[in-house]
Amino acid sequence: MIVGMDLNASPLPEDDEDPYETHIEHYSAPEEHVESAVEISRREREERRKRLRSDRPDDRPVHISQPVIYDHFYQNRNSTFYDKSRIPPGWLDCPAVGKEIGCIIPSKVPLGESYNDCVPPGKRYSFKQAVHKQEVSGRKLGLVIDLTNTSRYYQTTDLKKKGIKHVKIQCRGRDAVPENASVNTFVYEVSQFLLRQKSNKYILVHCTHGYNRTGYMIIHYLMRTQPMSVTQAINFFSEARPPGIYKPDYIDALYAFYHERRPESLVCPPTPEWKRSSDLDLNGEAAVDDDDDDDDDGAPTALP
Repeated sequence: MIVGMDLNASPLPEDDEDPYETHIEHYSAPEEHVESAVEISRREREERRKRLRSDRPDDRPVHISQPVIYDHFYQNRNSTFYDKSRIPPGWLDCPAVGKEIGCIIPSKVPLGESYNDCVPPGKRYSFKQAVHKQEVSGRKLGLVIDLTNTSRYYQTTDLKKKGIKHVKIQCRGRDAVPENASVNTFVYEVSQFLLRQKSNKYILVHCTHGYNRTGYMIIHYLMRTQPMSVTQAINFFSEARPPGIYKPDYIDALYAFYHERRPESLVCPPTPEWKRSSDLDLNGEAAVDDDDDDDDDGAPTALP
């Protein structure tokens, strides 16, 4: 059977073809852009800049005003300025030394002569003064044990000239008690010095202020060489260097190390007034506890 075909009929679209009408693009005239106030302001500012650049010759020197620099350490002739930022907070009013504990003398850190401009004359405490103070009392120094976490406070050359041995046991002072290895080194150095010396010389032990790290080490030495309890050793140091250790974590660490129970009657002394007065900076905020005096680069550096 033959099917007739209408030659005038439009062909049907294929399945994958869209009708012709869908390909017709609807054209619309672009809307006219109206500048906002912000855009007008930016355009006018840019036009002014272009005019200024065109009016100024390229070879004309441009003078940039420099801010006035004021000397931070400026002082008039009638005033005296002491830069306290270079010395540990509380150091000026901290007592220099305590009483001798056997052959050991607890002390705050002596400052080198380069700090003289920062310390009032009546409050200076250098190694020259420390040695003289002990000699006046009939005690000759033979060893200095330095427990600070830096080497910036003084040079050791002056000690060597006087025949005084210097031992550095670097201990952190903030948020941590001295490590057991440091304690063992301290006890060893003190014991060896006493065994080898022929004359009765003394040992000057110092941290930054001569209380917490210094007391912690001395109490460990007493516990290992004398028949006494932790409480007796703590009181012994407190009498020689009042008020003694004033950081509770140091006292707790001593009782824990020797497996002794801390009596309820033993109360940790309050922070000394000379230390409390330095705990706030000029803005009234808590200052960094310089009892842990790290160098900026983490390595010890000697004074020039």
